[in-house]
Amino acid sequence: MIVNYMEEIVRDYLKNILKTDPMYTDICKCEHCLDDIMAKALNNLKPYYITTKKGEIFAEYSSLETQHHAEVILEVVKAIEFVSKKPNHQ
Repeated sequence: MIVNYMEEIVRDYLKNILKTDPMYTDICKCEHCLDDIMAKALNNLKPYYITTKKGEIFAEYSSLETQHHAEVILEVVKAIEFVSKKPNHQ
């Protein structure tokens, strides 16, 4: 099975940001908006495909790099801002 591990990383950051940042308490968190945020962020990040447990462990290790954290957080925040200003529903 091929998995884009970046999806897991983005999902974790998104959940954490929405849970802990008081700036985003009032934005829509419906499934559609969360999917839009994920898609927007993932479109601006390099995919990281894995196929094995060994690959998943390496991906977890790689995701700990400070620069990588900053890049993912930046893209997630930009996506939250974009989608919350223009939700794709009423």
